[in-house]
Amino acid sequence: MRMTDNEQPQDSEELSPKEKYDLEKANKAKAKQHAKAKKKLADVPKKAGKYILISLTVLVILGSIMWLFTLVPNLPPITVEGHSEDSPAAHIVTSPLPDRMQRHMLEHSDGRGAPGIIIQYNCLDYECEPDLIGRLTAIADDYPENVYLAPNTYDGKIIMTRAGKREVLEVFDADKIREFVQ
Repeated sequence: MRMTDNEQPQDSEELSPKEKYDLEKANKAKAKQHAKAKKKLADVPKKAGKYILISLTVLVILGSIMWLFTLVPNLPPITVEGHSEDSPAAHIVTSPLPDRMQRHMLEHSDGRGAPGIIIQYNCLDYECEPDLIGRLTAIADDYPENVYLAPNTYDGKIIMTRAGKREVLEVFDADKIREFVQ
């Protein structure tokens, strides 16, 4: 008796020994394949959990690194490495000086003269007295053209820089500013 794969015999006595063997072998293979599929299906939640855990771990690590960067204050440069050969239009300016230009000013103020000193103020993020800019301008005017005054967006109300040195003031102090410039 010849059978196709989809047919099941009504009576196993009708089968030859070879057909019985082939049928048993096919049933065992199907059972094995079914068990394998069932195991894979059972492993899906474990694998998904593993990938979720790995993803969360990576996110926590990246979040921690980003958080650490928020702890580092944003301050102006005090070294000349990476400077440009640009100079500001004046020694007292009303727009922030790019870091690369500040580095050049720290090296030498006009490309020829003494190293520069930069006084910067941040009245966007800090509460400034109405006359603060005028008082800072008066101090900068008292010195040669290597003393610069500019606004900034750094982490400090008043920040003074020179090559290798930086000082941050949270309140205006003319004596400290003059001492830094000297």
